[in-house]
Amino acid sequence: MADAGASGQMVALAREAKGWTQQDLAKKSGMAQGSVSKIERGHMSLDEEGLERVASALEVPQTLLCMGEAPLALEATCLHHRRRASRMAVVTAKKIEGLTQLVGMSAQRLMEEPESGLVLPLHRQPLGPDVAPQDIAAKLRADWGMSPGPVSNMTELLERAGVTVIVRQLGSDAQDAVSGWPPGGNPIVLVNMGLPPDRFRFTLAHELGHLLMHELPDDEQESQANAFAAEFLLPADLIQIELDGLTVRQFGRLAELKARWKVSIAALIQRAAQLECISPTQFKSFRIRLNQYGWNRREPGDLVPEAPMRLRTAIDRHLQAGRTEEELAEIALMLPEQFRRHYLEPTASPLPAATSTNEEP
Repeated sequence: MADAGASGQMVALAREAKGWTQQDLAKKSGMAQGSVSKIERGHMSLDEEGLERVASALEVPQTLLCMGEAPLALEATCLHHRRRASRMAVVTAKKIEGLTQLVGMSAQRLMEEPESGLVLPLHRQPLGPDVAPQDIAAKLRADWGMSPGPVSNMTELLERAGVTVIVRQLGSDAQDAVSGWPPGGNPIVLVNMGLPPDRFRFTLAHELGHLLMHELPDDEQESQANAFAAEFLLPADLIQIELDGLTVRQFGRLAELKARWKVSIAALIQRAAQLECISPTQFKSFRIRLNQYGWNRREPGDLVPEAPMRLRTAIDRHLQAGRTEEELAEIALMLPEQFRRHYLEPTASPLPAATSTNEEP
């Protein structure tokens, strides 16, 4: 067969992003499963007709399957942790990985033009024997010139540092977000649709920790990212003063702190335990009360959702420059109808849910 330039890696990514097995793609494209396997391993080429059938089955443009771009580095993410802990089916993890890779490619291509407003530096900050996640969080707050106190808008902060935040349906409640940092590009955080605002903010801080601290997989990376997020959102030297003397009867006080710091009541209780503002016995009592009140499912005190704007602003610039939706879909390596659905329709990249649920750092 004549080689049409299809990349086996891209065929596999597009297939996995749909949650399909090789047998699924074979059935949809009218090919043998063995042929799909050979194509993805680079042992078999696609002719023009084969490329058209595979692209049609996967609902992607042929140009996507012919791309040879380096994928995002996703090894040091929460997905690694959940796979190791057997908390997620392999096909689900592969679907999220594939989707993240494709969305990352689209975002990078749409964001290629220079933009203004990126004023916050962002660099890798490796951990070490004398460098803890809390140290990196404190240093970043100082480097960014943040005033003492709560983070006003976590999403805006990340976007000012060049991080592209995108909300998409990941297909599993077990995964709140995935992040990656492409070589020579800007980081991307893909957040699962429907997270409550407090959980959305903590998730962004958690993924920021991954981006800064983790390049290779490590079994400690989840606890490290949580420690980073807790210190970044609730600095110990500030929040400890407000949590000292907390008693199990003071849920009204916790509700006030939730509104001020924009984190969940559960996160505040967890932070109080970490900083030894409450005893292990008190912590257990707090958790029992949360369950009794039903606040482990939904807490009182809705927070205002944060809306990612960086990618949408880039798309608007393209449209204002005279590019058509079809041209933008081509840039994003998407079919026009999919591009419109995910990036242009009113429901595209929706705000986080306006209800609050239990989330611990």
